[in-house]
Amino acid sequence: MATAPTATESATIEPGTTRAPTPAGPPRIASGEAHVWCAGLDVPAETLARLHAILGVDERDRCARFRFQRDRRRFIVAHGVLRDLLGLHLHARPGRIRYEYRAFGRPELHPRFGGRLRFNLSHSGDLALVAIAAESDVGVDVEYCRSHSDYAEIARQHFSATEVDQLNALPEPLRAEAFLACWTKKEAYVKARGRGLAMPLNGFTVPLTTDPAQGPATVVAPNDTGRAVRWTIHTLRPAPGFIGALAVQGGGWRLSQWQWRMQAS
Repeated sequence: MATAPTATESATIEPGTTRAPTPAGPPRIASGEAHVWCAGLDVPAETLARLHAILGVDERDRCARFRFQRDRRRFIVAHGVLRDLLGLHLHARPGRIRYEYRAFGRPELHPRFGGRLRFNLSHSGDLALVAIAAESDVGVDVEYCRSHSDYAEIARQHFSATEVDQLNALPEPLRAEAFLACWTKKEAYVKARGRGLAMPLNGFTVPLTTDPAQGPATVVAPNDTGRAVRWTIHTLRPAPGFIGALAVQGGGWRLSQWQWRMQAS
């Protein structure tokens, strides 16, 4: 049976973000808006097959290299969902969407689809997040919350001195979650910048906030031409047991979160 994506507004909407009646499809993304979509990666076989069929050749080659079937399935669903959502926003068939890749490997839409929408994808465990913004670079990251026996050492290697001090000042039971909150913010920001490993994570500082209600953070950093640019970083709680972050260039963003689901057509 054929399936089609639907938009369901998430119950975990941050204070201050926009809320609209649930439509049959996503609303048009206006300037100054960013949408974050949450998708579960454990799907029925028929949905998996449909999503695999819309992947590009390079994506199929990548998923074929995964050693474990679970990782291969989750890659297929995450990248298929991304194509589904881009297809909805662009009014295009998902399988015909084409990407171009920047110098550090970050994908962006082929010029034939216009330069208005920017996007980013992250997945951890059985959950994926897709961020789509209008006319501004965007990055997203998500992590499953679990204890890290080596988080302190990772923090010393990759966090700024301020972040390490703040982490160490927390009670022990709170450190693992604060570590992940900091890590996802850093990853989202680096992905939004499109610089990959060329940008050291300890070269900038973000708050260890774990509660979205505390509002977004701001990072001001020079761009490639040396001009100071403002970036807004939101803490996300997309599902129980997960923490994430969204980074988007500029300020005053209106953020809404949505749930990707499949239904019979």
